Amino acid sequence: MVKKYINKLYGILLVEWFCVWLLAVVAVVLGEMGVIPNGVVEAHSNEEFLFNSASILLTVIGIPVAVKLFALNITRGLRRMNYEEALGAYHVWSAVRMAILCVLAVFSIVVYYITLNTSGAFCALVILCATLYCLPSKDKIGSFLSTVNND
Repeated sequence: MVKKYINKLYGILLVEWFCVWLLAVVAVVLGEMGVIPNGVVEAHSNEEFLFNSASILLTVIGIPVAVKLFALNITRGLRRMNYEEALGAYHVWSAVRMAILCVLAVFSIVVYYITLNTSGAFCALVILCATLYCLPSKDKIGSFLSTVNND
């Protein structure tokens, strides 16, 4: 019975993970098509500095916050949860983590296109590499459930 829930949650998490990558690809396609205006921020200007600094700062802060937020919230009160509640908490906080990383990646891609400075592209690449750490697996979900109190 538990395997069925694990398989269902794994499928949902995998779809959410692919959606993050799909949104990043869509942002790149929109940038290449000119929907996201290319180079509207003048090179070596204060605006370019602010956009690049925001992208770098959000990347440096956002990745650890997303990972730590997930870890803190799925372990708190875990012993009091049954399997369904634990899987629900795992799903919610996994979605929150992926949403944070998705917003950061799309923002960095937009920064790249509006400034045409590679800092935004590099930040987006780092964030998308961080999503590889968040790639769901049945083993991760199973080890998470092994700590749940099954009374």
